[in-house]
Formats: sequence, C-alpha cells, structure tokens
Amino acid sequence: MDLTEAKHIDYNISERHPWELARFKVILSILKHTSPYLLKNKINVLDIGCGDTFFVEKLSKYMPLAKFYAVDIAFSNNLINQFEKKFRNKPVKVYNNIEDTNKDSNHIDLVLLLDVIEHIDDHINFLKNLLKYSNISKDTIFLITAPAYQFLFSSHDIFLKHYRRYNNTLLKNTLQKADYKVIKTGYFFTALFIVRVLQVIIKKIKKSSIEKEKGIGEWKSNKIKSSILKTVLILDFKFAYFLQNTGIKLPGLSNYVICKKSV
Repeated sequence: MDLTEAKHIDYNISERHPWELARFKVILSILKHTSPYLLKNKINVLDIGCGDTFFVEKLSKYMPLAKFYAVDIAFSNNLINQFEKKFRNKPVKVYNNIEDTNKDSNHIDLVLLLDVIEHIDDHINFLKNLLKYSNISKDTIFLITAPAYQFLFSSHDIFLKHYRRYNNTLLKNTLQKADYKVIKTGYFFTALFIVRVLQVIIKKIKKSSIEKEKGIGEWKSNKIKSSILKTVLILDFKFAYFLQNTGIKLPGLSNYVICKKSV
C-alpha cells in the first residue's frame, strides 16, 4: 500500500484490500512462471517504493532463503526506527535511499518496482539511473507493474499523485529508451478494467472532484466479501494469463513487464 493511503504500519492481513491480496498472488505467479529459480535460492531482492512494506514482508514468507531491501523515499527516520524494530528477526531491511542498499548488498538479483514509475515525472531518467548502481548488473531481473491505459486517467489518479498510465507498448518503449531489454509484458485484472471504464464514464458525467476520492487504505474489511473479490481477481488473472500464452491478449487495469539491463 502506498504511504499516502496507509493508516499505520502494523496491519492485519484481514484488513487488506482484496486488490492488494490478489496482486500479491499475481506477482508471485509471474515470478513462478518466468523466473522460478528466484523463489528457491539465496538471492537479494530490492523493493523500490515499497510503501508500508506489506508486500515485501509477505513475499519473504514465500522466499525463505532471500534477503529483502525495502526502499521508500517517504520514510522518515522515525518510521525507519519503527520498521527496524518490527523486522529485527526477519530478513528485511528498510531504507529511504537506494544508495544506502549498496552498503549491505553487493549484488541485487531481483528489483521490484510495483506501481512506482507512474509517480515519477521523469520516469526514463529514473530508470536509467537505477542501472548505474553498483549492485545492479546485467543479470538483475526487474519486475515492474503500472496502471494501464491513459484514457482511464481520472481524479483517482490525481489523488494518488500519478503522472500517467501506460499500455504495454508505452511501457516497453519507455524501458527501451532507458536501456532495458524487455523479456515479457502483459496485463492483469480484466474485470477491474471493465469496472474502471464504467467508473470513469460516470465520473465524467458527474464531474467528480479529487476531494471525493478514497484510497485502498479506506477499505472496510468484510472477510466474506474480501475473500470472494480476491478469488475472482486471481481467477481473472489465471484465465487472462492462459489466453496470453495462446496469443490472445486481454486488456487489464494493470500492466506488468519483466526486463533486464541491455547488454
């Protein structure tokens, strides 16, 4: 969860938005299908823009041999102290500066940029600069997600401080300009794409303002409802992923891309 939406760092899994829970399963599935060795070996994972660290802490349970370096420029020194206490006996270290991770890891195997680059004005230079860090090599794998389709840009994106949304082509072109080699792209959450199209149309008709927007941090948990929505979204992804492997690409509310540094 983005820190602009988070209420506290001591979360309860049952309180998480089903989108977050389903997205976790999506990312895990993408890793299993594209780079299964990452889940089974001693590797270093860099999570940039980690938000309230929900994702990286949960991922650490599925990758017991890995070490995790979580970075978010929004972390204050006080927050970092809180996280250090929370992760005292876990393989997770927290930073507010990417450069500081070089002190603790001489090589990063996997970089996660999950719904991050849409928050950055000069996204190409940001991506280029990542490749300059000494612990990033030609073997480092990047997994990036971002909100899909600029025509869906609305007051909700403004509320979340997004500069843009992407389609697979724009995402691929952006990465190529930043000296990355794209390995695989795709969309996920087709059902939410349909819902968002309808929401954007309604907002335009009603001329909705940013003051009425709410983030996923406002989600009121309901175990049955959350479980159903999470299951629907996971099945949605599995169906779309199956079709993609047969050559049929469905639209989705989010993009993903697997890439590496161009050699």
